Amino acid sequence: MKKQTLIKIIVMCSIVASILVLDLVTKYVFDASLIGGEVVSVIPYLFNFKLVHNMGAAWGMLAGKQVFLIAVTFVFFAIFIYYYVKEKNKTWLLTVAFSFIFGGCLGNLYDRIILGFVRDFIQFDFWQSFPIFNFADIFLCVGVVLFVIYLIVYFVKLNKNNQKEKNKPEIKEKDDEN
Repeated sequence: MKKQTLIKIIVMCSIVASILVLDLVTKYVFDASLIGGEVVSVIPYLFNFKLVHNMGAAWGMLAGKQVFLIAVTFVFFAIFIYYYVKEKNKTWLLTVAFSFIFGGCLGNLYDRIILGFVRDFIQFDFWQSFPIFNFADIFLCVGVVLFVIYLIVYFVKLNKNNQKEKNKPEIKEKDDEN
């Protein structure tokens, strides 16, 4: 394994661990200090804290389908790990994106496996119909956006390289006629 790849994996593990600690500590604090349904205004008209035990995914979709959500998480872990291992050009953007995705997934996976629900507590005051979320959700979403940016950059570069190859003049070898 290349030294630079090893450094990226160490950084990835550090980011994932930091996200997991931040997520689990904040969930513990808000779960212990807020009564279900209680709203604490943090910045009026911007966001509140409101504890919700989410039995599903965003907007409560797939409520009660914890086994399915856990299985889907493991499938996505396998796909992303396989992709990262096979990817020859492990950029920092890809490493950070996957770190955020893994950290966010692990935070919510822990809740689903241990508690049977996900603890959410951040609510937009100006958009109260938007799902209440947590730090794991934030990192997961940011990680997905970073991964999409990585893919756009990757495919733009691939397209440029293909165009260069396509526009390259062909060198024809002379046939020796005897």
